[in-house]
Amino acid sequence: MVRFDSGARFDEGHHFDEDETAPNPKPKTRKKPMKHQDYFPMRIGDQIIWLTNFRAKLLLHATTLGLAPAAVTAIVLDVDNALYALQEYRGGVETFTGAAYARVKDVLFNEALEGPIEWLAFALPAGAPTAVAYGCLDRVFAFISDEIRPVADDAIAQELGIVGAAQITPDPTTAPEFDLRATGGGKLEVVWTKGVFDGVKLEFDRGAAGLFADMDLRPNYTLNWLPPTGTAVMIKVRLKYIYKGEDFGNWSEWQGWTLAAV
Repeated sequence: MVRFDSGARFDEGHHFDEDETAPNPKPKTRKKPMKHQDYFPMRIGDQIIWLTNFRAKLLLHATTLGLAPAAVTAIVLDVDNALYALQEYRGGVETFTGAAYARVKDVLFNEALEGPIEWLAFALPAGAPTAVAYGCLDRVFAFISDEIRPVADDAIAQELGIVGAAQITPDPTTAPEFDLRATGGGKLEVVWTKGVFDGVKLEFDRGAAGLFADMDLRPNYTLNWLPPTGTAVMIKVRLKYIYKGEDFGNWSEWQGWTLAAV
């Protein structure tokens, strides 16, 4: 059984009613998942856009490519299941997770609620497509590799979104360009551009408060620090890129900013 103080999350495959020590009553031989395709985005929001486009353009060009109608129908259904998983189902699970933990808190500590405990049930979001076998995205990738790539010209491949971005090695002397701006709470926000990089390292010289270092993998970065109330301090900021998990390029020039706490 997953403990609530264990850090387990629903998106890690854990369930409230799951006994992690129990053997699988029906063990299955798992195929090795296909490696990530260079044309397929990393962010879920971008994956949804890619799948939606691929579905529409596949139907548009299927006849031109000479693809078997039954095979196209099957792949479209795989795409529909992938889209449902990423959009409706995932969104429903995230909403239910918050409600479930709130209910757990009520069960344990909220004597003000009247009546017996009512356990929440996860309601499957509407619009589920006809279910297919597990591994729908692997089948889409295999179909692209085996059936589409051998017959698609460059123009159609571009429309389908199955041409990976050219891999360009960044200039080894590059340094991040960034801007500084105030947030609504008077804090400092560092506005930077990700590009091909994994993220950035940040260093803040806060004067008498000392140096502070952090990293950010997704723009933009907010410094959650202010000087003592009624004071102001001039701080300096510099950035360095992270690329393929390693420090990359040069540190930027320092930029200054005055932080004031009212």
